[in-house]
Amino acid sequence: MKEQQTYPAYIGVSDVTTVSHEQMRVEGFFEGQPSLMFDEPEGFDIGDPPDLRGRSRGWTPVHAQLAALAGCTSITIAVVARDQKFKHQGLATKLRSLIDIRGFFFDLPLQPKFEQLNFDLTVDTRESVKRIRELASETHRRCPQLGLFRLAGIPMVVTWYRKGSKKALFEERFSLRAGRTPEDRLIAQATKVARKSTKNKPFKGV
Repeated sequence: MKEQQTYPAYIGVSDVTTVSHEQMRVEGFFEGQPSLMFDEPEGFDIGDPPDLRGRSRGWTPVHAQLAALAGCTSITIAVVARDQKFKHQGLATKLRSLIDIRGFFFDLPLQPKFEQLNFDLTVDTRESVKRIRELASETHRRCPQLGLFRLAGIPMVVTWYRKGSKKALFEERFSLRAGRTPEDRLIAQATKVARKSTKNKPFKGV
């Protein structure tokens, strides 16, 4: 990495450093801000060596990544809302990632990957559905973190709601074909395995 370089004025430069501590604990630093601790949860154990396991002493990298996506999107919404004179009193988000981790643990030829990311946004506003959709569409275009996931080809469903309602007002799907989603396929697969397991259980009598 080249130090103290000059870039065009339209380029935002973000520098982060990290230091690894014992086991899986890693500390991240960003100038002028409190450090951020990363770890894996209790039970995250690769087996050998026995002391290389999670201790739940910080954010997992994946959870931090999802929080960064939500934070960047929320900030983008604030900027777009200003530009569109969109009035709202609050915003809440919920994210869920589905990651195939087989290649990380035991099936090494496989590439660990995001199978799907679900991103729900609930906005507290009295604006019309048309205005909410305009806000959502422009936010999806302008948010750098959303762009990162989108350009990486990660299957993603982004859904917008109004506070107090479970009715989706706007939904955009990225890198998804029509029909069943990867999440649908994984749910069906898990259900099939559960049924097979139940069917093969020996009868113990009463």
